[in-house]
Amino acid sequence: MNMTNPKPTVVRAADLAAYAPANHTGTSNVRVIGPETVGARALEVLVGTIVKSHGAKPHAHPHLEQCAYMIEGTGESQAGGRVESMGTGTWSYVPAGAFHTFRVTSDQPGRVLVVYAPPYGENPAQTITQLDRAISPRGRGRVLAADEVSTATGALIDRDTVGAQWVEIEAVRMADGSARSCAPRLDAEQVLYLEDGYIDARAGEQDFHLSPGDFLFLPRGAGAALCCPTGRRASGFLIKGRIPSSPSL
Repeated sequence: MNMTNPKPTVVRAADLAAYAPANHTGTSNVRVIGPETVGARALEVLVGTIVKSHGAKPHAHPHLEQCAYMIEGTGESQAGGRVESMGTGTWSYVPAGAFHTFRVTSDQPGRVLVVYAPPYGENPAQTITQLDRAISPRGRGRVLAADEVSTATGALIDRDTVGAQWVEIEAVRMADGSARSCAPRLDAEQVLYLEDGYIDARAGEQDFHLSPGDFLFLPRGAGAALCCPTGRRASGFLIKGRIPSSPSL
């Protein structure tokens, strides 16, 4: 892929190499969406596998928002001093600047989808591990069930629901034979994560067949037409990252 002119593409975590993230224990990550995989500028999406009682040590990202979705297993999220349990199918939101930790509590390894906006890329300059009183959280962390969507916008995580600045997440639920669109965003990149079922997608001049675990990346200004095949249902999430307004963000 031409990273200077990214195009809609499907990425599968199984096709990518894993790495051990900094400031974590018992964790293996695969970076699915990022500058080096699809040319993303506004989003980084990864899938982590974490063994019981392990996870992220206390840290904060002063200029990044972070969201995490519990694909499998259970966990415990602590952000800004607030401790909440995460069951399978729940999301957490951590605002920029909030000290947070995470650990898996289930006997089985936890599988977690993690979103950074803007991209993190294991950049040590984007992480602090010692509490700095000069850095204030830009909001309050929360754990949300996947059906806690805004009645006004249909969003699960955005400015209205949690005060997010750069990330938006909405649940995608498609019934047998239904269709919907992902409208182009000139101010954002979008990623469709398909958790269950099958979707036929048309993006640009390309046709894609999405299976469980697939990620469809839509660069800035690209939209997609989605169709759930007859006799099927599909569910997942549409993740949007707004293009940073300055290099410092």
